[in-house]
Amino acid sequence: MWPRRTPRAPSLLLLLLLLSPAADGTSSSAPAPSSEAAPQQDGGGADVPEAVLARGSERSSTLPATTLVTTTDDSPTRAHTELRTEPSARPPSEQPAEPSTRVLTEAPTPAPTEPLCPPPVAPCSDAATHAAEAILGDALTDFALKLYHAFAATKSSETNVAFSPFSIAGLLTQVLLGASDSTKSNLEGVLSYPQDFSCVHQALQAFVSKGVTSVSQIFHSPDLPIKDSFLNASQRLYGSRPQALSNDSAADLELINSWVAENTRHKVSRLLDSLPPDVRLVLLNAVHLSAKWKQPFNPKKKKESFHVGNTVIQVPMMWSRKHPVAHFLDHNLRAKVGQLQLSHNLSFVILVPQNLGQPLEELERRLSATLLRAIMKKLEMSKFQPTYLIMPRVKVTSTQDLLPIMEKLEFFDFTYDLNLCGLTEDQDVQVSEMRHHTVLELTEAGVEAAAVSAISVARNLLTFEVQQPFVFLLWDQDHKFPVFMGRVYDPTA
Repeated sequence: MWPRRTPRAPSLLLLLLLLSPAADGTSSSAPAPSSEAAPQQDGGGADVPEAVLARGSERSSTLPATTLVTTTDDSPTRAHTELRTEPSARPPSEQPAEPSTRVLTEAPTPAPTEPLCPPPVAPCSDAATHAAEAILGDALTDFALKLYHAFAATKSSETNVAFSPFSIAGLLTQVLLGASDSTKSNLEGVLSYPQDFSCVHQALQAFVSKGVTSVSQIFHSPDLPIKDSFLNASQRLYGSRPQALSNDSAADLELINSWVAENTRHKVSRLLDSLPPDVRLVLLNAVHLSAKWKQPFNPKKKKESFHVGNTVIQVPMMWSRKHPVAHFLDHNLRAKVGQLQLSHNLSFVILVPQNLGQPLEELERRLSATLLRAIMKKLEMSKFQPTYLIMPRVKVTSTQDLLPIMEKLEFFDFTYDLNLCGLTEDQDVQVSEMRHHTVLELTEAGVEAAAVSAISVARNLLTFEVQQPFVFLLWDQDHKFPVFMGRVYDPTA
């Protein structure tokens, strides 16, 4: 392992933008020889001189037995091999007068080894990539719940939260291309990936939806050497080649902000106001949601009551008399669960406490990856039925420093012992800042207005009303993972 370093000045900056339209560390040195080597059984001790072996073979079986003993002294890299003769069972008068034999040999000192850097990413077959997709879907669900609980623990319970586990995982997985040693294993653990998940990069690229666009870009200082293997892998697997910055801070800031604006369709025109003075590496990721409701809501404006803590406020609501909704009451979560269809085989899932006045924190404490998977499985088997639906417009903007979140997940490598030897030979790269910026907005607009005529009216009209804080997921129904996740506490915030 590379020597432990103390935290230093800012050197690596990671940023994520997520938007929607208004519509184990172990030592790498070789181990010291064992202090309890077993005796050789057939006279085959590797360190015993040939003369001694020959001499022993000429003796009668009544002579003392020879035992090979290995011991270690105080040095961690030195061992002694001893050849001793043991007394036989004969009486002392019959014992030979010659002294016992003692031969010492010194084991060679092992040469120091260099940290093992990740090899180039090998191609994956279609079958291997397809198998990896199922594993990745489960891992992203686990990772989403880890992130949600970390966000909930670090933010006030009375704030809105929105993030994209898919986007954060994509950026961290790109970093995984260059990670080694404990950084690699720790990062795999945080992402809920199996060890040496070799086809994860190809599986991520297969998670493509026309409703979600994700792009990444790496910027680096001109004096930071990036390995060709990392450059080539990033281009092949993530569609971007790292770009060198200049020594002009103003020009670098303009370059980064221009990339952000272009790749968020100018929803964010300026993300950074300044750069750290010694920034070495900047990793950016932008996610854009272009999906709309499969069936639009009633365009008529409407305000209804929404319960925020002990207060009732009036908020703009989306509503429909016969909206197709799959919904049920989950007794384990003590929540109403509803699923609404979006275009491009995406869906919007709502988890809302079953009773008014029931704190959202209770639902959050019960929610686990296992329970969420069970809920999504039940939704798959549920029918979409015409339902009287009323819910607030969804517009959540959230900015979060991810370094405390990563530490909440017990990942400290970004500030201590970061090993990115597959990305650069610079041993002092550390992360000083990691931001996650999300804008998620869904309004009444839809894409299939004609679908209304295909819905029959139920004899007893079902209702699904969202008039208190709730948890939401934007779910990819093809690959079964959450693209976005969060909560709405106050729709007007």
